[in-house]
Amino acid sequence: MNNSSVAKVKTEDINKRIIGAVEGDPDGPTVVVLAGMHGNERAGVEAVKNVIGTLHGIEPPIDGHLLGLRANISALEQNMRYIDEDMNRIWFPSVISEVRETPEKELGSSERVEMKRLLRILDNIENRTNGPVILADVHTFSADGWMFTITSSDPKQRKLLSKLHVPMVFGIEESLLGTALGYYQKQGFVSFGLEGGQHRHQLTEYNTTASLMLLLQAVGCIEQQYVDQIKKYEKHMRSHTKYLPVETELVYQHIIESGDEFRMQPGYKNFQPVKKGEWLASDKEGKIVARCDGYILMPLYQSQGNDGFFIIKEHES
Repeated sequence: MNNSSVAKVKTEDINKRIIGAVEGDPDGPTVVVLAGMHGNERAGVEAVKNVIGTLHGIEPPIDGHLLGLRANISALEQNMRYIDEDMNRIWFPSVISEVRETPEKELGSSERVEMKRLLRILDNIENRTNGPVILADVHTFSADGWMFTITSSDPKQRKLLSKLHVPMVFGIEESLLGTALGYYQKQGFVSFGLEGGQHRHQLTEYNTTASLMLLLQAVGCIEQQYVDQIKKYEKHMRSHTKYLPVETELVYQHIIESGDEFRMQPGYKNFQPVKKGEWLASDKEGKIVARCDGYILMPLYQSQGNDGFFIIKEHES
């Protein structure tokens, strides 16, 4: 492939990968939203479109930048969690270095090609801003139930995310290896996961849109009086999550091995209380029971995925 053809491919990919961008004062914060890291999680892409559409042309313009990106375009086009491997489990420094240095045609999976193309944009973020960088990795899940954020227990992050009025879960970012949010935390970004709701639930797109708008206000990109919807979004999120624990932490993660024949018991939803000894799932070895009391999180009701469920408890400050 000659240089002009390579340049054309790169330009076409970047145009498809960027959901939208809003640029304001370069000294303000930069908010990067990754959506569609898993290709069957489309609501995040639509939510980013909603936010971009709302912010275009507001006066005065936003303070800082907003950039929305499609992460796994191939999987999005096929409505699959992933094509060859989970794109949100390969963000290790050694893998990233190999991906950067290896020509696309020699990379071993579709997701590594997607990563290489995504990095062409992400690697330039810090060079384009004088302010802090905030990265939100937007997801949805297969079970019913309420949304939440995955974050560290760092006081600054907790203070910021409390303004979204979404339950915070600590510890998952450490137990899930190779995630984009974990990698970018180590690069100095304020980085967190936003789990917006069940894949196809009618509220998931709206809740994700509301949370991203509240994030932009919380970091100082927009002020409340400039966007009429802010008060409505805040009221909705307070009402939607008012009976949920504000801060929780991971106490158990059930990992699925190849050939386990894992099957979740029907009817579980996020933040549903469970008791020690309760029958939660089955595999080829028999019943899988809760090892402790707590709340169940992300019970798996889809064929792809290596995490059967999580159990969390309220965080003790």
